[in-house]
Amino acid sequence: MFLAQLCTRNGAFVDSALQLYRSGQIPPNSYALDVDQIGRNAAAMAAAAKERNLSLYFMTKQIGRNPVACRAIAEAGIRKAVAVDPAEALMLADNGVELGHVGHLVQIPGYYMEPILRKRPEVVTVFSVAAAETVSRVAAALGQTQDLLLRVIRRTDSMYNAQEGGLLLDELESTVQAISALPNVRIVGVTSFPCIIVQDGVLTETPNLTTLQLAAERLRAMGVDVQQINAPSATCVASIPMLQAAGATHGEPGHSLTGTTPLHAVSEQPEVPSYLYITEVSHTYDGCSYVYGGGYYARGYLQQALVGNSADKAQRVDVIPPNAESIDYYLRLVGTFPVGTPVVMAFRTQMFVTRANVVPVTGIAEGRSEVAGIYSVEGKRIG
Repeated sequence: MFLAQLCTRNGAFVDSALQLYRSGQIPPNSYALDVDQIGRNAAAMAAAAKERNLSLYFMTKQIGRNPVACRAIAEAGIRKAVAVDPAEALMLADNGVELGHVGHLVQIPGYYMEPILRKRPEVVTVFSVAAAETVSRVAAALGQTQDLLLRVIRRTDSMYNAQEGGLLLDELESTVQAISALPNVRIVGVTSFPCIIVQDGVLTETPNLTTLQLAAERLRAMGVDVQQINAPSATCVASIPMLQAAGATHGEPGHSLTGTTPLHAVSEQPEVPSYLYITEVSHTYDGCSYVYGGGYYARGYLQQALVGNSADKAQRVDVIPPNAESIDYYLRLVGTFPVGTPVVMAFRTQMFVTRANVVPVTGIAEGRSEVAGIYSVEGKRIG
């Protein structure tokens, strides 16, 4: 999906990754991160957001919660993170990352509430009064007050499968009354997902964004000090003006940090592609080459790969993705290539749900590429 853009806009990264791979510093089944370029991407978004008076939380699930990349993003000006689930929240905090937003997309179970609230996240999103009650009880026991975002929905909103849920706009008044009566919590805003999507190569608002606007109006009418209208999805330099125009206060860049939103696949954007997947040929069978897998993502639109020892001499070949019911022990390439030949791919992924390694690389632009450790997709250093 991103192979052409990667080679055109960040060819030095491809060359560096192959060189490091050939020298034995990167194992097969690895996502390599161009850490310095990720930092530059973050800086571009931070500047655009500052110009529009918006705040940003950065999402790390797409890059395997990698602490090296997180530091580069924070140093570039996006200081706080959004955690997609409890494990990510705790891992980020343990790695010194400030927590901005937790509980969205995945609500915080009671088991994790105390350790997460001890990390002092800026805001916690709740989908229900019951969730707010749990936050209230734990916050009171800790002697602190926790700010809340409400995930507000209408039945006509866009929600991805397995991500449904929220507080109905039609019931907002009674919901706010119930939550406002709880001790040690304070409603400060609203959020939803997705608020902007890429449709046919164009940034497009979803009905969710209108829902947030309506919810914010109702909250203000009830006397709530609305400090956040958090509108995540497809946050990037190009979409930040849309967020400002819609009255949003916060965005949450994820794939844009690595230049890999669907928009980046079809047009040149300020953010440059800055990750790739690298592996090697394991064996051949029936006219195809089988490469070591583990990092495949079924929604990644994987189509082609570079096969060869250097970017300028590599051959671009078609990839035959595994069936949906299959485990990606191997990925299949059209054609036969010598065992051990390096293979580079660039497709949309969510690293945290794969079995790959994550390898941050620094110094590419200066011609002194270095591996800054080998990590699991949970953000733990393993090499």
